[in-house]
Amino acid sequence: MKKLASVIAGVLLASQSVCASANADRAMDLYLNQNYAQAFKLFQKTAHLGHGKSQFNLGVQYLRGQGVAQDPILAYAYLAVAIENGFLTAKQALKTVERRLTPEQMKTAEAKANELIGLYGKAGSENIRYALPFGRDYNPTPKRTENPEAKYPSSLFNKGIPGMARYLFDIDRNGIVRDVQLLQSYPSDEFAESVLEKLENSRYQILKVGGSLRKFSQAQFGGVFKRTDIPEETLKQLETKHKKLLAQAKRGNTKAQAELADMLELMSDDDMLKVAYLAKGDVANSVGEANLLASNAEPFSPSSSLNEDFYNFNYLVWLDKQGNTIRYEATGDYKAPDILEQRAISTMQKWQVLVSGGEQQEYGPFLAEFFYNNEARNNTYSNYINRQNVRLKQIKAKPREELPNYWRLKAAQGGDFASLMLLGAGCNLHILGTAADLGHTPAQTLAAKCILQKSNASKELLNQARGWLADAAEQGDYIAMRELAGVYARESHNQGELNYAIELTKLVVDEKDDPWAYEYMAAAYAKLGQFEEAVDMQEKAVEEAWDKDYFVDAAKARLAAYENSKLGTW
Repeated sequence: MKKLASVIAGVLLASQSVCASANADRAMDLYLNQNYAQAFKLFQKTAHLGHGKSQFNLGVQYLRGQGVAQDPILAYAYLAVAIENGFLTAKQALKTVERRLTPEQMKTAEAKANELIGLYGKAGSENIRYALPFGRDYNPTPKRTENPEAKYPSSLFNKGIPGMARYLFDIDRNGIVRDVQLLQSYPSDEFAESVLEKLENSRYQILKVGGSLRKFSQAQFGGVFKRTDIPEETLKQLETKHKKLLAQAKRGNTKAQAELADMLELMSDDDMLKVAYLAKGDVANSVGEANLLASNAEPFSPSSSLNEDFYNFNYLVWLDKQGNTIRYEATGDYKAPDILEQRAISTMQKWQVLVSGGEQQEYGPFLAEFFYNNEARNNTYSNYINRQNVRLKQIKAKPREELPNYWRLKAAQGGDFASLMLLGAGCNLHILGTAADLGHTPAQTLAAKCILQKSNASKELLNQARGWLADAAEQGDYIAMRELAGVYARESHNQGELNYAIELTKLVVDEKDDPWAYEYMAAAYAKLGQFEEAVDMQEKAVEEAWDKDYFVDAAKARLAAYENSKLGTW
């Protein structure tokens, strides 16, 4: 009952409380207010995401003994990894520490620095940039069968204020949008409301795989609202805001970095499915244009030699005037497994590309983005059928400070939850799990759903999902409550857990008549031998499913089972 009481308290407070971001900005506020111990804990979390400024601040706290025992060796190590991550302010502090160390301590400090660089440095195994390649970056949503327009909010349209919004959602077996979750709305929530209205009235093609209807998970849809004739006054306001955000972002302000990423993304005039922004100095602008007509790639099937995950990696490619690949080179921090590299190289040698842009001996470089999906076959969701993809993009080289993704990564390393969600939204459990462990409720729910939607998740992963759902449920997240109740109702025979599932679903249906919540309540009652209550709740589930256009066949079958005092099947 204590656990239930905390959940109820979470529900009551959910609309009033704001989750305190475990980010570097908040840590600095704590530090400046001399709350050194708490600042140290938060700096440690963001330092371990690869955030150079947080690593510097940890080094300073270890050097001064603020909120932690004084340790010049760890001070040296964290300052060294901060420099490796580009936070050059740490150089002077590192010299100060060096002067205090004996030759023997120096050897120990250098060894510790190398260890931390291997974990949290630019290419460190725990640095969040290392996790970027492992999301479902290619996840084409089924075609819409009903496609209403999204309305530009009139008050914002009249002022010429541009904006955008993006949602994450599932699609059920009837082609209906379910479990909508806001990922991004900038600069006003009115844009999100417009996109949500469109989504709620959209219908999607129902996918059938192997003769059975399938759901579709983690679909994304976003809308950009931008007039072609933005008023001069509005443009001046945007320019002023951009300058302010850029100055704050350069000083390491995480919130400003996240907003700057949004603004740069919004104000881009390029089709990002066809154009890639890369850092000037690392690469040149593309010469000519390239249109990929056919990949001619060999079919990809899941490989037991690879982890069950998603793989994204890129090449710079140069083409001749017939579209043949002259040369290529890997780009980015991630080294793909050999088996996938060989497939990508084979594709680049076989693809059919139309080039244009004058008579050139060599066209390029272009960016070839490869995606491979090594997840297991799934009998419920159809996403797994998208096994591989390649995109060929024109490159526009820009200074790093003009790249949305540069600032998005900076903000994520600083612990900005919205940025972590955007980078992890494609069921990238490496990133979502980080945000979930930092205590971000939406990330906990989303990461848990990604695990539960797997066809063969390990026991360790399933236990992690339950833990995240329990944490999110305590914060009043209704989807988390429903999903946690579902786990207990389907899998548990423990009386306490079944009663807890019933109480959770009661909280959900008090807020909204969710057919699945009634289903899980009925299943829990049935396992407790209370078939009369199970029938009542399952009848309610079927009724709500009909009203809300849910797929009802399985619900009706479970109702028949409960009417005969038998457990339903899932």
